[in-house]
Amino acid sequence: MLYVGCIARSHPFWEMRMDPLFSLGFVQATLRDWAAWGMIQAAAREPQVYRMIRMYMPRTYNELVSKYDIIVLSNANRNAVGPKYIEMLAKAVREDKKGLFMAGGWESFGGAFARPDWGETAIGQLLPTEDVIDTWIEYPRGGLRLVIDKWDHEFIKSIPWRRERAPFMNNLHHNLVKVKEGAEELAHVEGGGHPHDPAMVEWEYRGAKVFAFTGETCTMYFGTPWSYYLDFGANLMIYLDRRPVPQDVDLVHEVRFEMFSIKQRKSLLLSLLDFCDAFGANTNTLMAQIDEADAIIARALPKYLHLDFAAMLEACNQAEKRFKDIEREAVALKDKALFWTYLIEWMAVTGTALFCGFVLWTVMIRRKLYRAVSSTYLRQI
Repeated sequence: MLYVGCIARSHPFWEMRMDPLFSLGFVQATLRDWAAWGMIQAAAREPQVYRMIRMYMPRTYNELVSKYDIIVLSNANRNAVGPKYIEMLAKAVREDKKGLFMAGGWESFGGAFARPDWGETAIGQLLPTEDVIDTWIEYPRGGLRLVIDKWDHEFIKSIPWRRERAPFMNNLHHNLVKVKEGAEELAHVEGGGHPHDPAMVEWEYRGAKVFAFTGETCTMYFGTPWSYYLDFGANLMIYLDRRPVPQDVDLVHEVRFEMFSIKQRKSLLLSLLDFCDAFGANTNTLMAQIDEADAIIARALPKYLHLDFAAMLEACNQAEKRFKDIEREAVALKDKALFWTYLIEWMAVTGTALFCGFVLWTVMIRRKLYRAVSSTYLRQI
């Protein structure tokens, strides 16, 4: 996947890096001078943005089509991306059937607050929507409810919308668009004086799947968490790649959670072993065991890349048991490596306490060391 847009607002795609099914390239392409939720804006000035586009965008058309299957445009400024790259991205969709996904935002679709629109560009011609220029809908009285129209759609039914209603479904800020003739509307927004605003629209353009979501994908992450925001992004990318979307919601969700958990556990375990190694402990045995756990995942990886989630879940469970055993041994190794440190600290603390107690006893208790006097108050001379 090639993600072009605002990296600070790239959820859930940033988390998808943990999934071996996806390989992502990120290109900062926003001119929105704004820091999102305390995150430092990566490019506050336009020259920096243009420089990053030159550095990270594929240099040639052959590089683009050989490395990427899907193009994502999320809060990408049309002027920042530039005519050259816009035409290159559009050509990959038209001629090589690469999937295309545009998410909403101030710099998407028709733009907002005087941002340029995408309508007349080569990308705009590929979208299943027609822009309403400079119109961004948010915070109307009564809220903005997301309503699913096509429950039997392959992608839509892979997400448990009814089981856990996403927070953004109750207040979906979005660009205003119109559905082009021949496109299919999967969901719309209503409320606050807006009876029917398109929210999810798709069509097939010369064999390439093109999907438009008029809300911002980061709204699935900020605020109240939604358990399935990662599944939304991952399943949509599988769909745009023209592969069968997995429909066993619980199995797929559990596999992704387990893979994320294993990566975190391995990272913490390696940090602990580095700490032990710094104190002279021999970590070779445990490192070999970690390699064995990694091999379990590696053996299941070819099946997982063909969307065999059951095989990957079994491998994840086996690897997790291995990591639990390794963690126990690592903690014991840490205690052994730090034994002399603990001993020296104990001796230092105990010795200091004994010395302070002896001084206190000498000064305050052994009164015979002092000459007795008849009185302790001043007398008139």
